[in-house]
Amino acid sequence: MRGFLSVLGFLVVGSIMFTSCLNSEPVVNEFAEQWKMDTTNIGIYIRTNNLPARKDVSGVYFNITEPGFGFPPKISSEVRFGYKLSVMGSSSIIDEDADATSKLEDLVPGMQVGLSLMTPGSKAIIYVPSGYAYGATNLPGIPSNSNLKFEVELISVTVTPAELTQLAADTVALDQYLVTNEVENVIKDTTGLRYVITVPGSGPTATLYDKVRLTYTGKVLTTGATFFTGGNGPTEIFDSRVINYIYAFQAALTKMKPGTRATLYVPSVLGFGNQAATGAGGVIIPANSNLIYEIELVEIVED
Repeated sequence: MRGFLSVLGFLVVGSIMFTSCLNSEPVVNEFAEQWKMDTTNIGIYIRTNNLPARKDVSGVYFNITEPGFGFPPKISSEVRFGYKLSVMGSSSIIDEDADATSKLEDLVPGMQVGLSLMTPGSKAIIYVPSGYAYGATNLPGIPSNSNLKFEVELISVTVTPAELTQLAADTVALDQYLVTNEVENVIKDTTGLRYVITVPGSGPTATLYDKVRLTYTGKVLTTGATFFTGGNGPTEIFDSRVINYIYAFQAALTKMKPGTRATLYVPSVLGFGNQAATGAGGVIIPANSNLIYEIELVEIVED
């Protein structure tokens, strides 16, 4: 067992290698060709061994073997996790650590993708194309262009004191808004989300890993300014799984059936957080903005 520090060294090398690939057109073409070969081979391996793994749009395959609770990490989150690393198809463990801690952004891209698809307490097997790991670099036990298998447990995601303080302030502001505007039939979720089901749906309730088709309108709560009107669904560059959306959508959609319409009153921590954003038409969404969404779950799309 080499331990996490040695792996972190590998991860930094992998991250730098991956970034450099994106900055050079000939290397990008080479990366794309290798990515196509890698994802094809991983797909064949998955099907041949009858493994219950889903494919992320990145080319990373994942199998959630034990579900968790809560929200997945963001790129800036600190995560605590355990893992075992092997070359796909091999039973030899190259490296392992039962209790590692890192910023998500410091890990190789394949692990960033995999962990962002997990909730605290969950376990998964993640199959990573070589370009999202260590690429053409030869490392001890990892030949160049190796597709990898990570057996991962996401132990916890750090929530900062600032986020907890902001969430408390957000929910007070939301509750005051609801009282002032005499909004009825409000459901208060333990996450801080407040919502009203305006039209019930039917059929199965969406899960975190379902691909969904949605329509929604987003507004800044304090100004009423509309920053988005439209819809989303699966495309070649976006899976549109429930877990791919902001935390508020994850909390709401996992309580909705196809055809359900709802109004969401969203604490900033479950929306865009402390980052300002610009919506359609140049509408500014200030940092720490509480939001309102009118949302419809149009359908759950077969994976």
